[in-house]
Amino acid sequence: MSNILSTLNAKSESFYHKAIKRLCFKFISENNKNVREKSLEKYINKRRADVYFGLNSGEQIVIEVQNSKISVKEIIARTTHYNKRGIYVLWILYGNGSCIASPKYPEDKKNVRISPVENYLHRMYGGRVYYVNFNFYEDKTTISTPFALHFSHSSNKKNRKMFRKKYENYYIKNINYVKIPSWNLLCVDFNGFKLVRFYDKNIKRVIKSQIVKYYKKNSKKKGSNKKLLKLIVKHFKQKYGLFLILQALLELTKEKNIELNHRIIHKIQKKVL
Repeated sequence: MSNILSTLNAKSESFYHKAIKRLCFKFISENNKNVREKSLEKYINKRRADVYFGLNSGEQIVIEVQNSKISVKEIIARTTHYNKRGIYVLWILYGNGSCIASPKYPEDKKNVRISPVENYLHRMYGGRVYYVNFNFYEDKTTISTPFALHFSHSSNKKNRKMFRKKYENYYIKNINYVKIPSWNLLCVDFNGFKLVRFYDKNIKRVIKSQIVKYYKKNSKKKGSNKKLLKLIVKHFKQKYGLFLILQALLELTKEKNIELNHRIIHKIQKKVL
């Protein structure tokens, strides 16, 4: 991807912003056969979109690349501005930009700082936030493909609040990495917004599917609910963290995909709620 970066020789804030815009413009237009119109920095009623695509199916898409600080209020305002004109929006954050609370990488990690904007986008997109990173070597800079992160509560209830440090607000959450399989885009109406997302898997669906398989394989030979619960937690905790596992177990019980007795369910609810 050096051709994208060749004309951007200063690693300033504009360097990252422009490089990510060009990355999205190039690879989305090359990999989506449905694209009929494309533009960098298109003005839409006095607001400048970073990247714009018109699709053969009739949908219009804008991509908002965010590196610098921004408020949740502005995220809502920009998204609403485009939505009122029937335009779908994809937000992508720079994984080491000033809009986030701590650097983000394509990895599973516990107790990570999350900014209010990251937290809001996670809810807006139904359990995912999209990021792009840069890799710096001695004389070469490369840019990553986008990746998705899912946030979940820490198992420590003391961490389930907003923290304040000087002028910064942040949350502490566990994160799980989800690979984005391709540059193909999907337009969705979700949470009252017109949004664009990639075809990445929802992490909660992934873990629920894995738990059901594990449960069916071990439920008869492992005996009691209590023993089986301990095995499930032990098997999945390293990757997903305790909270996400317990939340998935409650949902699976409600959906009648697994069976846990009322005493076990009550204990799980006390830890999750």
